[in-house]
Amino acid sequence: MPPTADERQLLDEVRDLLAATVEDLTVEEIGPDSSLQDDLGVDSLARLELVAAIEDRWQIEVPQEQAERLTTVRQIAAHLAEAVAAPTGGTA
Repeated sequence: MPPTADERQLLDEVRDLLAATVEDLTVEEIGPDSSLQDDLGVDSLARLELVAAIEDRWQIEVPQEQAERLTTVRQIAAHLAEAVAAPTGGTA
């Protein structure tokens, strides 16, 4: 099933953020199913920087255990879709 417009936008935003965060990486090199470590060469320090950039950009918290399970660009976008759509606790 092809991605929706919202999913495509999130994927593009994650790709842009990855390219801006990880040295020597361009948006063109980053595919939706690219493995952060195997395909893109994202090491543990770059992963920490990426998680910090994601938390800052989307104003969410990504627990370390969750961050470690996000191994592809598509998984990150799917996590963001859920995290951004979910209420962040408390009553208004």
